[in-house]
Amino acid sequence: MNKNAIRAGLFSLGFISISTQIYLLRASYMVFYGNELILGIMLSAWLLLTGAGAWLGRYFSKIRGPAVFVLFLMLLLSALPALMLIKLNLYRALVLPTGTLAGINDVVYAAFIVQMPFCLINGFLFSALSSMLDKAGNAYSLESAGSMFSGAIVNFILLWFFSSSFSILLLSGCYLITVVYFSFHVPGRLSPWITLLVSVMIMMLLSKTDIRTVSYHALYPGQSVIEDKETPYGQLVVTVNSGQLNFYENGLLMFSSGDEINNEENVHYAMVQHATPKNILLISGGLSGVINEILKYHPKLIDYVELNPALLDLNVKSLRNLQKKSVYLHPGDARRFVKNSSVKYDVVLILLPPPSSLQLNRLYTTEFLKELKVRLSPDGIVSYSLPTTSDYVSRAGEGLNSILYKTLKESFSNVLLVPGGKTFFIASDAGMSLDIPGMIEKKGIRTSYVNKYYLDPVQMKERSEYIMANISGSAGINHDFRPLMFFAQMKYRLTYFNRHYLTVIIIVLLIIGLIMLNLNAVNTGLFTGGFTAGAFQVLIILSLQVFCGYVFQLTGFIIMLFMLGLILGSKAGTLWFSRNLFKVYLSVQLLLAALSVLIPIALILMGRMGLPLWMVQAKTAGITLALSVLIGLEYSLAFRLSSKKPALAVAKNYSSDLFGSALGAFIVPVFLFPLLGLMNTGYLLALLNTAGATFLFIKRKNFVSL
Repeated sequence: MNKNAIRAGLFSLGFISISTQIYLLRASYMVFYGNELILGIMLSAWLLLTGAGAWLGRYFSKIRGPAVFVLFLMLLLSALPALMLIKLNLYRALVLPTGTLAGINDVVYAAFIVQMPFCLINGFLFSALSSMLDKAGNAYSLESAGSMFSGAIVNFILLWFFSSSFSILLLSGCYLITVVYFSFHVPGRLSPWITLLVSVMIMMLLSKTDIRTVSYHALYPGQSVIEDKETPYGQLVVTVNSGQLNFYENGLLMFSSGDEINNEENVHYAMVQHATPKNILLISGGLSGVINEILKYHPKLIDYVELNPALLDLNVKSLRNLQKKSVYLHPGDARRFVKNSSVKYDVVLILLPPPSSLQLNRLYTTEFLKELKVRLSPDGIVSYSLPTTSDYVSRAGEGLNSILYKTLKESFSNVLLVPGGKTFFIASDAGMSLDIPGMIEKKGIRTSYVNKYYLDPVQMKERSEYIMANISGSAGINHDFRPLMFFAQMKYRLTYFNRHYLTVIIIVLLIIGLIMLNLNAVNTGLFTGGFTAGAFQVLIILSLQVFCGYVFQLTGFIIMLFMLGLILGSKAGTLWFSRNLFKVYLSVQLLLAALSVLIPIALILMGRMGLPLWMVQAKTAGITLALSVLIGLEYSLAFRLSSKKPALAVAKNYSSDLFGSALGAFIVPVFLFPLLGLMNTGYLLALLNTAGATFLFIKRKNFVSL
């Protein structure tokens, strides 16, 4: 068969694969409440299923009419991206109705159910097309080139100017052009015309399918969507239901309008603790109505920082009500605002959801509190809240409360626990009191609920002491790169669904053991290298979330850079190395072990140095590129060290690489990173790569001639 047609097929396979992956990861991030670990689970399932498809490709040579079969699979693949996005939203709506908690098991099921058809076909096609080339080793760089080209188009054009529905339609159309070209080189006179007819039918079907409309009917039943924006921080949706506005970010309800009790508790428990609060910093939640409560204290200045700037562009009544002389709106990241501000604040109200994502956790850490304290007056007040009840503190709730309390105590002399609809954590170096009704009355603040008719100081004291009695003295401090509160939230999800970390880790370790028993020395190197690549690909994304706070926008860029590195490494392995292949391959394994320690050190130092964002992004891009170049080089060398049968070598090597990447993308960010922190995770990855290199060295007699 024509080799240019095969090369075009491999290029287009990478093109449709990565563009679909980027949009699917973004959709998953939105559907499952913006938890970054969802990215690791989805990516892990993608790699594992694609690896399974590649492994099945070893049987391609036994198929009669192989070119026609490949053409059929290529046509089928073109219709799946749009269907996957619809299926993801339908799964979320049918299995987990709006407002319910998504457990890790639910996400894992969704990842496999939604992605299985596309990924199995994708992996099989890679093995099949690779085996049809004279030089099967070039297939990796061809597919990676398509991936990089697609990633560039998506990240620099489509995400900025077009909707997801239109972008998927456009990408599928471009892919089908390549499929039609491929069909002209398939045996049979009717093949091109049948392919063209089917392609037109697929495009007509896709053009009639509005992914967004179908998704909204499923995700927000009984509500009317009045605003919808894709932002660097995620998907922002505003709905209206019986006159009440509901603000969702990545599927998570942030707040609703008209909740007077919540607004009063969010403001007055903290504000009343300061004698004369003049300068107020409000982080998030301003559209709920809390600013009207703050204005009752007649402050001189209210700086309102909204993490997602798109919220301040909405044409809603809540925003129009903020047009007050003393209120200043600041769209953007709260950490950067605090660093650059010169104001000394008397009260800081942090009205965030609990840290169920790293984007939120970065505003609960000791690093942020130290930055914030520099901007506080000597008797300044800081207020947080957690949705834990004061009537019964579960073990999971105890963990969250304890970590936040210990983290606040790291920076402040006093932490007051105020029981209400939520548990409020009010921190200061000055004295504070639970006689909130008395202080409200003394200041003459008019409230509907937070007053002596609503609150009983004696009962509040008893409930506060009960919560305090359940604060664990052994709790750790919440850090940027050891996000214990984020881990506590994940642990809560697992215990809620009766899933335990130890059980899951044992299962994963058994899977790793079974896979490695069937690997030779070369495949083991690819497995450990893939494990490291999958782990760091997600860890780098998570680190960028800590640095920047908008990983939703950067995920596709990191994936694109990774593909570029794979191309460069694969080409380098083909062009530069012709002798001593075994020694070079062993050296790559040892370099990966060294990088496993150096990358965490570099990321932690970047966080401590307070570098400008552009420099952080540039350095992170360089780290990503260096790692992916080594992985591409490793794959190229592994193919030349493997069996002389191309189909078998491609199937074994590609599946080993993907199986390792899948497990690394799952077990490291979901379990090891939250539990052990970034640095200790790096040590474990270094140990894994050293073990792979040791096994390869022991088997060196098999490669003495290479």
